[in-house]
Amino acid sequence: MRVGRQRDLAARLLIGLLAVLCVGALLSQQLTWRVDTWVYDTLLSRFEQPADERIVIVAIDERSLSELGRWPWSRGVHAELVDRLQRAGARGIALNVVFAEPARDDPAGDALLALALAESGNTVLPVMAEPAEPGGMLIEVMPMPPLIEAAAGLGHVDAKIDHDGIARHTYLRAGLGSAHWPSLAVALLDTRAGTDADRALPGLRNPRRQHAAPYQWVRDHHIMVPFVPHGAFAQASYLDVLDGAVDDALLRDRWILVGVTAAGIDQGLLTPLTGGGPRLSATEYHANVLNALTTGQAIIPLSGLRQWLLSIALALLPLALYSERSPWRRPWIVSVLAAAATLLCCALLLRYGRYWFQPTPTLAVLAAGYLVWTLSRLRQSQRLAHSDALTRLANRRMFDLTLTRELKAAQRSGRQLSLLLVDVDHFKHYNDRYGHQAGDDVLRRIANVIGVHARRPRDLAARYGGDELTAILPETSAAAAAALAEAIIRDVRALGIPHLGSEIAPWITLTIGMATFDPKRESGPVDLVQRADAALYRGKHEGRDRSQRAADAATA
Repeated sequence: MRVGRQRDLAARLLIGLLAVLCVGALLSQQLTWRVDTWVYDTLLSRFEQPADERIVIVAIDERSLSELGRWPWSRGVHAELVDRLQRAGARGIALNVVFAEPARDDPAGDALLALALAESGNTVLPVMAEPAEPGGMLIEVMPMPPLIEAAAGLGHVDAKIDHDGIARHTYLRAGLGSAHWPSLAVALLDTRAGTDADRALPGLRNPRRQHAAPYQWVRDHHIMVPFVPHGAFAQASYLDVLDGAVDDALLRDRWILVGVTAAGIDQGLLTPLTGGGPRLSATEYHANVLNALTTGQAIIPLSGLRQWLLSIALALLPLALYSERSPWRRPWIVSVLAAAATLLCCALLLRYGRYWFQPTPTLAVLAAGYLVWTLSRLRQSQRLAHSDALTRLANRRMFDLTLTRELKAAQRSGRQLSLLLVDVDHFKHYNDRYGHQAGDDVLRRIANVIGVHARRPRDLAARYGGDELTAILPETSAAAAAALAEAIIRDVRALGIPHLGSEIAPWITLTIGMATFDPKRESGPVDLVQRADAALYRGKHEGRDRSQRAADAATA
């Protein structure tokens, strides 16, 4: 019993170690990211996200472009818009338009915009990162100096795109060499807070943020954006706001994001909610980031350590639940429970904890573990169906199938095939004297001896019936079979199993009948069992405790 428990513990430890290694490999290599993102997108679409009513998008749409003329417009037009928003009492303004260089033919417009920004005191401008030349190093594209001085702040507009082309993530701070720029949404919030929001920012921290190369784009405060349905935010046309056609009540005490939504200029972004619908404009993307912060709904990916620990704990759950004596005796029930717990944990963390846990590595390990267990059980069942329960040797059915196969193989190859038929001398007397339990033990010990000698890959030791055991020996001559039979008889004698009811010796002895099929000398039907049985009968008649070779079929 103690040995069985030790083996069970060792097996569980080995399985647990393999599960840990598999989970670690899947997580470190991100091999399941496609399935994980599908799970995330599906769950996100099922959970309704609140939209902050204070967020308003002022859209540079097709109608505005048609009425106000060819893009880009004069900076004086944007100055008018900022003035209009400021008079309406806007809470803060994000003017998501890049003004990197002075307008060559409109210096007055640049001056008007700088003046409008300074007077508003709550307008932020974007910072972009792009290569100086195709394939070159990144540079930060910033507004021209007068606008930087006049703006209330600058924010980066970097959007992380996943391998499948969908924007799910953002970083609340980023910059070349260090994450010194807040995102556009954070910069907009800072105009109201008047403080550095870094200490209060949510998101997964970047452990390498302090050791980046000067020209490397560094990201920090990693969050996933819980997008709201398209059109959830109030939206007004740039032209209507400029003309005063929009009621001040829509703009008063609102976060205003101004940017291009026209398809010809803004290519848009794919999100988990867009599906086959229209792409999300960059301005609406930043509105969603702002909404995640103002509503406290930002989703934070689990840190590497937490992800690993939770994944491993759930992958090992079947080992903790499964026991032959527990209510969860069926491994498929344990596997289903562990998989359900993994998906439930993922959904609850996302919905209520606002954390994203990747479930697929755990699910993959659970599925692989159950598949391996199923194949193992099938193999074990097949082995049990072909084995004798008492001796653990092959059973009669397996013996018949193997003998038929090996006879055909011998006929094809022209090589000899030998058969041993083993009988325990006076076994009935042994059972009568010592009991059937002791008799079973004797058969097990003799079977072990035969198995030790018939150990080649194609050899088969089997229980023929009752106290008769047998061994099929492919590619074995009569002389080699005789030597093996004598070795078995000798080793059984050496066991010294007492048998006071024997008429031959005071210990257990064997009689073995041997028959050999030589395809080069024989043709026609072959009954190797009958020949071995005749040899066995003759051996018993001549005094037992010996091996007896059958007469060759060619001379019989």
